[in-house]
Amino acid sequence: MITVFCWHIVLNCAFASFIFGMPTLLVPKRFDPARSLLHRVGVFWWGVMVWALNPFWQLEIEGAERLEEGPYLVCSNHQSMMDVLVLMGLRSNFKWVSGIRFFKIPMLAVYMRRAGYIAADLKNPFSARGILDECGAWIDQGVSVGLFPEGTRSDTGTLGNFKAGAFRVAVEKDVPVLPVAIDGTSEILPKGSWTWAGDSPFKRIRVKVLAPVHMNELEDPTAAQLGHAVRNAIGDQLVQWRECDEHEVFGRKGRPADKGSLRGPVPGADATASA
Repeated sequence: MITVFCWHIVLNCAFASFIFGMPTLLVPKRFDPARSLLHRVGVFWWGVMVWALNPFWQLEIEGAERLEEGPYLVCSNHQSMMDVLVLMGLRSNFKWVSGIRFFKIPMLAVYMRRAGYIAADLKNPFSARGILDECGAWIDQGVSVGLFPEGTRSDTGTLGNFKAGAFRVAVEKDVPVLPVAIDGTSEILPKGSWTWAGDSPFKRIRVKVLAPVHMNELEDPTAAQLGHAVRNAIGDQLVQWRECDEHEVFGRKGRPADKGSLRGPVPGADATASA
């Protein structure tokens, strides 16, 4: 019954975002070039109401004010399909890079395409350039882009490899990357399951927007090293939350301390970014 109740809230919020969002398409593009109105409707229903209406899920957010600067390439670890709702809960305007399979779901596809979200076909290596171009076009307009650089959900709680290709747009546009650490969503909806895990339905989800990583902070400013630096930042936060050995987060090889090394704070960076 609890599972049915939780899914009832999620699906009804999704339907409401579609019904209330479609009228925003009548607004001429010149008044909303970033297509932010439709995204804001989604933020309200999927990022605010879906949490407010569910007494079993407690969302704790820290550092969301960092998103106000931008534009950024927003990168998060990935444990569950519910990670999307968590990042919508940050209440910021950004465009998603999402798996192409979600663009094949009728109602959802219309919403996502109209909102300017970006379809990623991971099975087609020739689509990579087009994805980067779309991401870069939004960043040029001052709009952040969000993605999951692991490419898939973790089913063990450990971090997967962060694909270097996900960070090429940050290198090309010289835009900082904003790491976001998420923990607890795997208990709401584990990979391969449609119901919550554990003995209790009451779940605590923590999300923290970490300090941005700038290219000129890196000892070796490449897409691969940028990915390592972001992975290390997120992994260190997970280790702190879980109070566990780093191998439980980074895997058997542990934290790659020699990869993604930072020189230190960026000269002239604001206090928020270097906090």
